[in-house]
Amino acid sequence: MRKKVLILSIALLTFISILSSCKRVQRDPNDITNFLKDLKNYSTDFTMDIKNDKQVVVHEGKQYYKKGQGYRVELNKDRVFLYKSDKIYVNDVKNNFKYTLDKDFDNIYRITFVEQYINMLSTNEGVKYDYKTIEGKNYQLIELIIPGGTRETDKAVMYVNTKTYLPEWIIVYDENNRERIKITYKNFQCEEIDSKLFNID
Repeated sequence: MRKKVLILSIALLTFISILSSCKRVQRDPNDITNFLKDLKNYSTDFTMDIKNDKQVVVHEGKQYYKKGQGYRVELNKDRVFLYKSDKIYVNDVKNNFKYTLDKDFDNIYRITFVEQYINMLSTNEGVKYDYKTIEGKNYQLIELIIPGGTRETDKAVMYVNTKTYLPEWIIVYDENNRERIKITYKNFQCEEIDSKLFNID
């Protein structure tokens, strides 16, 4: 009898231990959004596929973000865009030509900035959350209505890896829920970035 009680006690303790360890590895769904909101620096390679009824236009480059400094986009080292305050400073390296644009002039590359979507998490009342497994990886899906969006850019869904807390895709949909833009992020780093990258030469 005592042997049975001992075995049952051990089994019960083992079961409780397993449950508690599982509980420790579970993450609060808000952990991901809080992590993203706390990002102060990041760099990432990106590919943007823009789809229309006839073709897919592909843009590739690297982008940097540093809080208080702005954004930097490099397109194959041919052109560099610095987004600071209400201006875009463009360095056409290939043709050795520099010029300045109003921030509203760009409606293409701005949509690739992860920080733009992170800011929407605090200001967008229409945020929706879901989860999905793709090729063995678990993702938190964050759906956002794009403020001031057009018929072609009505809403966006950010796919965030639940293990790394880092975004891997953003898919932009038109008002008819058709996929129009897919932005893929690779080599996403959250390390300190040299402020010199944001200097206007």
